[in-house]
Amino acid sequence: MYYKTREEELAFMKKLWAGEATLCPKCQKAELILLHKKAKKSNDDWKCPECEEIYRTINMMYDLPNE
Repeated sequence: MYYKTREEELAFMKKLWAGEATLCPKCQKAELILLHKKAKKSNDDWKCPECEEIYRTINMMYDLPNE
């Protein structure tokens, strides 16, 4: 998880899926970009252009704690 609570993590993913500008939670230096922008394959994978961390939101959903 990138945030302390399930609610914060869900809010982060919802912002990404809604296409809102979202800062990288790891480095806080750059806005995340859609990883497959050219291919338009998926709106589930994002990347930070600064620290190069990749966020795969489908995998993040499976890793969320129940509470």
